[in-house]
Amino acid sequence: MTGPGTPVPGSRRHALVAVSGGLDSAMALHLACRSYDRVRAVWVRTTTANVPPEVRAVTGHLGVPLEVLDSSRDFERQVVAWSGEMLSRGLTPNPCARCNALVKMPGPFGMLDDREDLLTGHYARMGNDGLHRGVDGEKDQSYFLSMVRRQVLDRCVFPLGGMSKTEVRRRAEKLGLPFRRMESMDLCFQTAAKGAPGDVVDLRGNRLGTHSGVERFTIGQRKGLGALGRRMYVVALDPVRRTVTVGGREDLMVRGCTLELMNWLEGPFSGSFSVLAQTRYRRRPVPAVVETFGAGDGGMLTIEFRGGEEAVAPGQVCALYLASRVIGGGTIVSTRKE
Repeated sequence: MTGPGTPVPGSRRHALVAVSGGLDSAMALHLACRSYDRVRAVWVRTTTANVPPEVRAVTGHLGVPLEVLDSSRDFERQVVAWSGEMLSRGLTPNPCARCNALVKMPGPFGMLDDREDLLTGHYARMGNDGLHRGVDGEKDQSYFLSMVRRQVLDRCVFPLGGMSKTEVRRRAEKLGLPFRRMESMDLCFQTAAKGAPGDVVDLRGNRLGTHSGVERFTIGQRKGLGALGRRMYVVALDPVRRTVTVGGREDLMVRGCTLELMNWLEGPFSGSFSVLAQTRYRRRPVPAVVETFGAGDGGMLTIEFRGGEEAVAPGQVCALYLASRVIGGGTIVSTRKE
């Protein structure tokens, strides 16, 4: 596994670094320049936007040639249109995981020659035994990489995986690296999904109020429900009836869920086995038992949470771990109370 903060190239002495203009990719580019004989950078265009000035600034500062990969059509089709379709079905998409799997990672991967590693600024670690969590628990991004194909990950080095975000920022500022100071937290696009109004109801079907569209809600959400008299949470969405069902926090608890479109980074496994399951970014993974059916990638499986899990949203990614190692990920298609 790569050491803390320093990529360790194996037999490959050249690097292709994906840059965005942000802090993390700037530091990844700097570390690549220290460790590899030849480095080039790529900025992946996902919209009609021009190359950010910070991208040109950091590549110029480090003397690294920059290439632009236009993936805007793939992004529109695979991420933007897909997200709108998911929302219209009352599901909660995970566009960042989808983008990593189908656009941001496979695009640069396709540019690699036999001598190159692919470096990104993700807080994760890649070793001989696979993908692992980054050491910074608050910033770990292995969850977002769980849907990326193993053959892509095998060519990746994540030089920030052994560092904390605080350390990365401190070192970048000390080095005088140019980077975008504002950290992006919102979606980088807007969907075309336009919701129709409907009713907010309780678990018995009693009408409590109205809403402006089920597309605006996700399981576990509190904001946007209006004054309901007590603290309520979204527990179900029905895009056909246009209803948002609310309940107490205790009503968010589920016993299990079903995953589809499995992407196995190890195995694939079969039968029953124990894992740690993470159903949202920055949510603590919980002990669970997996039962597989449908062999290989693209198959399905069921998960039984040993102590239950709260606010599991169909459409989200569920990443499966053995300790810190990611063994696969899939899309949540349904949940069950019993």
